[in-house]
Amino acid sequence: MQMQELIAKIQAARTLMQAAMADCDAPQIEMMLRNADMELHWALWNLGEPVELRPEVEYPQATRSR
Repeated sequence: MQMQELIAKIQAARTLMQAAMADCDAPQIEMMLRNADMELHWALWNLGEPVELRPEVEYPQATRSR
């Protein structure tokens, strides 16, 4: 897999995680999704992609306000 393809797939996975968090009513599951998203966030960082210091800064407003 090419590096840009890998980065695009990780970014797409983060988008799905954030959508799942926004619709989640179970706090324990939401925390697990946040943890998984953090790992994807740091994977992008390790690949040299520009990301915020904290992954939640990149969340849509609806997800951030929880």
